Amino acid sequence: METPVKRFLTLALTALLGCIAQTALAENADRPVADTADTTEVLDTSFVSTRAAEKQISGLMSGNLSLDMSKLSTLPKFFGTNDIMKTLQLMPGIQTSGELDSGIYIRGGDAGHSAIMLDGATVYNPAHLMGFFSIFNSDHLKSSTLYKSDIPAKYGGRLGGVVDISVKDELLDRVEGDVNVGLLSSQATLGIPIGKKSAMYLSGRASYFNYMLSGIARVMNGAAAPDYFFQDWNITWAFRPDERNSVRINGYYGGDRMAFSQRTYQADAGLRWHNAAASVTWDSKTGEKTDMEHSLHFSMFDNHVQIAQGGASFGLPSSIMDAGYRGTLEFLLPLGKMKAGWDYVYHHTEVQHPATDNLYGFSAGNPPAPYHTHEFGAYADWSVNFAAAFTLNAGLRYSGCVQSGLHGTTPFYGGPEPRLSLSYEISPTMRMQAAYALQRQYMGQVSVSGMGLPTDFWVPASARIRPQSAHSTSLGFFHSFGNGMFEYGIEAYYKRLSGLLEFDGALFDMINMAYNVEDHLMSGTGNNYGIELMFKKNYGKVSGWLSYTLGRAERSFPGIMDGKTFPSKHDRRHNLSLAVTWNPHRRWDLSAVFIYASGTAFTMPTALYMVGENMIHEYGPHNGARMPDYHRLDLSATYLLHTGRRFKGSLNLSVYNAYARENPLYLDVKVYYDKETENISLSLIGQSLYSILPSLSYRLEF
Repeated sequence: METPVKRFLTLALTALLGCIAQTALAENADRPVADTADTTEVLDTSFVSTRAAEKQISGLMSGNLSLDMSKLSTLPKFFGTNDIMKTLQLMPGIQTSGELDSGIYIRGGDAGHSAIMLDGATVYNPAHLMGFFSIFNSDHLKSSTLYKSDIPAKYGGRLGGVVDISVKDELLDRVEGDVNVGLLSSQATLGIPIGKKSAMYLSGRASYFNYMLSGIARVMNGAAAPDYFFQDWNITWAFRPDERNSVRINGYYGGDRMAFSQRTYQADAGLRWHNAAASVTWDSKTGEKTDMEHSLHFSMFDNHVQIAQGGASFGLPSSIMDAGYRGTLEFLLPLGKMKAGWDYVYHHTEVQHPATDNLYGFSAGNPPAPYHTHEFGAYADWSVNFAAAFTLNAGLRYSGCVQSGLHGTTPFYGGPEPRLSLSYEISPTMRMQAAYALQRQYMGQVSVSGMGLPTDFWVPASARIRPQSAHSTSLGFFHSFGNGMFEYGIEAYYKRLSGLLEFDGALFDMINMAYNVEDHLMSGTGNNYGIELMFKKNYGKVSGWLSYTLGRAERSFPGIMDGKTFPSKHDRRHNLSLAVTWNPHRRWDLSAVFIYASGTAFTMPTALYMVGENMIHEYGPHNGARMPDYHRLDLSATYLLHTGRRFKGSLNLSVYNAYARENPLYLDVKVYYDKETENISLSLIGQSLYSILPSLSYRLEF
């Protein structure tokens, strides 16, 4: 039977797609061909077009996607802001994470397989709690590129894709900035010229999310609404002493704090974590055909879970800190272009461990010895055009790592990482591309919660933990038509993974004083494969895109189901995203986002037995059941209140989850006992955290 929600979604999708097509035909019919013809040329692996400046999202023709932050104002807004990570989650090949899960899952990989980089520094936890906000203030950013295939050899240390984010570094003639004040959070960015050769950018953001959450949260099991707060701070200094040199210093710090009480058990719990990233980059054009870049970078992430009850407390702290260098030299050859360099990073890792005080009469607060990991890589990329229509990118990276410190010296891990891509230009607007890559990863993320919470932690390769590796292949077809108005791409991918990590215990197994994390880690293999499709309308009063991914992510571990294959926890068969923006008037920007995804996998309890006074659970196949399908509709309307030579103000109304879909955070197991028959039955009931979240914000630009 067709439900009202299904009827609503069917009508909404039909209307939106019909509106795009009808407007596109009208605009294309009225547009003179002589004024809109693209002038396109091949430059290495990117397409340069006279219409490139009009695209907010470009790069589809090369298989990767780039976002110009200065043009994101016309894209759908989330809680009144253009969030870069939320926008990336609407791209093909990015699995929808779901409630409370803020990870980026690229082509079936785990969240820890994705590299998130802010101006060259690794960011280990890119989102705030519940995934509503990323840690990135988009007004402080310049651009972002998502690499899924044909990943340059300079990027290493991860099995999945790369999100490379750059910050603003333009020199300014006057002070400029913007302020955004909303119901859930407020943020501000200020650009200050310092003489004629340098500029400074400052950004800050703080939330008061707890006030809204306390009024609309679905409170489970008698628990009070949590007290939650986050903050983000950015600073960038750009300096150009001459036309050949530029220096950029960038820094970020952010933190989250959440506290809540459980009345039933009279317990208090807290969760806090911090992110920090910093980099110093020097770009120099040393000759007519030579460019050089040097970068020092620093990253830090720490988190702490704390539970207190009746004078006893239990905590789970962990942290990771990086410090490294990256150098790159780019130069032209008689045939093609070469980019070569090397990098080094030192990882200081404290794995998650129990810190107890008066828990069952025991206290322990001394952490285990930290891991000291030295990771390095040398790389070279060569790109060349030949036979008129072919472009070859050949890259080679050699990486490795060693361990030192109290854990002892581990065996050397390392090896080559070849990268190869070949593209064929069928016509100036039609292209095919094939790519292969071998990738290695020496730092693994261990998922304890299964929901991408900050309780997940990092652990390096050691004498007992081997590094991870992946063989990736992809084949894509891309086409642009309608004078650049429309683009679509179809890309198939396959990835074979080894050395994957799986935690074989539960969160509170760590209470054991003899706990050693390496005793609870299993190593296994995996296969990720699927097909991605994306259709874009680049400009006009109605624009947007439709992306769809049909994919599978399978895992196999000797200690689980005797090595039989099972779905990954984040496996979603279907992922669909529709984003539409409509500009009916110069003062109005309207947008809508619809997301649908198959339910994630989990292990279903199938039976329950009473043996004496003990309750015994029996479970079905590992990850053999599915959560309900995930879907939601977000709406956003922005009205330009006033504009002048120096100031522009606008008002935004956003509605997250507009039709109040209660997507369950987890399934609660309810046990029913029939006294007459003495039978015990189980029932699964979905528990959601919220239904609908409205937000109102005011933005002032100057």
